[in-house]
Amino acid sequence: MRTRLFDSLGIRVVAMLSIALLPVGLISLYQTSHVIRQSDELSRSALIGLTLSSVESQSDLIHEGFAAARVLGGALVPLQNDAEACSELMRGFVRSHPAYSLATFVNIRGQTECNSEGRTADLSGSRTYEKMQEEPRRIFSYVNRGAITGGPVILIAQPVYDEMELIGHITLSLPRENVQLEPNYVEGRRPLNVITLNGDGDVIMAPGNIEAARAQLPAYRDLTSFLYRRATTFVADDRSGTERIYSVVPIIPGVAIAFAVWEPNEPAASGPLMARAALAFPVLMWAISLIVAYIAVHRLVIRHVRALRRKMREFSTDGVQFAPAGTISRDSAPTELKQMEESFDNMAERITRDTAELENNLHEKNVLLKEVHHRVKNNLQLIASIMNMEMRKASEQETRSTLKRVQGRVLGLATVHSNLYHTSRLASLRADSLLHDILGQTLKSALPGEDSVAVEIETDEVVLYPDQAVPLSLLATEAATNAVKYLGRPADGGKPWVSVTMKQLEGGRFRFAMSNSRGAPMHLQGDVPDGTGLGNQLIDAFAMQLGSRAEISATDESYTLTVDVKIAGFGKDQKV
Repeated sequence: MRTRLFDSLGIRVVAMLSIALLPVGLISLYQTSHVIRQSDELSRSALIGLTLSSVESQSDLIHEGFAAARVLGGALVPLQNDAEACSELMRGFVRSHPAYSLATFVNIRGQTECNSEGRTADLSGSRTYEKMQEEPRRIFSYVNRGAITGGPVILIAQPVYDEMELIGHITLSLPRENVQLEPNYVEGRRPLNVITLNGDGDVIMAPGNIEAARAQLPAYRDLTSFLYRRATTFVADDRSGTERIYSVVPIIPGVAIAFAVWEPNEPAASGPLMARAALAFPVLMWAISLIVAYIAVHRLVIRHVRALRRKMREFSTDGVQFAPAGTISRDSAPTELKQMEESFDNMAERITRDTAELENNLHEKNVLLKEVHHRVKNNLQLIASIMNMEMRKASEQETRSTLKRVQGRVLGLATVHSNLYHTSRLASLRADSLLHDILGQTLKSALPGEDSVAVEIETDEVVLYPDQAVPLSLLATEAATNAVKYLGRPADGGKPWVSVTMKQLEGGRFRFAMSNSRGAPMHLQGDVPDGTGLGNQLIDAFAMQLGSRAEISATDESYTLTVDVKIAGFGKDQKV
């Protein structure tokens, strides 16, 4: 047998040892950089927690503001056409929330008559209104001069819907001096700054000067990116070109985002000499370990396995020409391999002995089975001959017809045993050959040679066990007898015909069908139909034994019997 290079045990051992020992060499090289990287990742993850703690008060303020705007929007829907009642609702909100200076409802046209000041104003030119017209959404923004309050305020805007129809928006004004801009720093490391932005990337809240806070934001980055809708950290240059670490925490994803600015960590230093030593040592350790491991495996296992392989090949090639014992039984071989050789020697000896005995028993069994089938076939043919003698002596046509049908059934059984006798596989036989023999015999005896009858037999190769072959042969005999009995000449003057098919189906099934022409009765060989129905009863019984049922379709031109059968496996009660 031709083998490839990698099929060799030695090559595979070297490959497996290389793979197994390679991580040992890489661990030392990888460990330092991995620890530094892991420490850096843990440090950055901690920054997110510190950022969350720092902006807790701002986060609560923003969430409460939008929640209040949403509640006010729902409450003013029934009051939208009553400016005084709506304004009173807004004034009640400002009284209960003194941090807010103004609460306003702006309708879809940009006009407000409903506000806590009780004033009428045109806000259609405001930036907040324009954004709402472009896309109704929650807006968080900062303006230097409010349209009504006249001072710098933080705006919280919420669209208002009446039965899924946009009717305007609520705007809450929060003066900057009323907001605690200083983050709630916890003990430990503090950021350089904590800046709150809206979804458009504008700075809304920051300690100190807003312009100075804007300069600390990362340069060359889209601050409206969807990446900032989840907590993350990254390293980037600020707008002055200084490298910073940024931790991002979304307060309301897409609406308000907190950026914490941190000084970068000091990088871990490792000298070139240490790096080269870390690289050389694991490589050298891996190579030495590989050589030592291969020598040990080769001396203890590989060479002895090869010797045992040669012995097994000799046994498998020469059969009974058994190799001598003790091929690898030397002092250097491990005990396990010595025991393997001894077990193989004993097993090979038993296999040789048992194989010879089984072949002898099998030959005797085949001879006996063939003899049984031969004797049964002879006995059935003897019975058929006796019945033939009785038919000659019978004076009544009905008696001769009955004996003739019984004789056909007996000859069908004899044909089964004849096929089993001649087949090389005694447990099964070709059903297609069996049908050709049975139907040829039945139709030949029933159809006279001088009568012009078209007979067509078309079968696929089907192999059956005896428990299905016997009822199938009997069913075919009965079906052929009925077909001949009721054969008629077609009305169009054509030749009468008999058609037999057996086709393989999907799912381990086959279909047996028997058809004959109908028309003017032919009464072949004086056999007049008796109408007892025994043939149909037998056909139903044989179909039931096959695990199926007979389907009959009749027209003025033809009569067809069809049986679909699932091919069964070897029966538990069968004896080979």
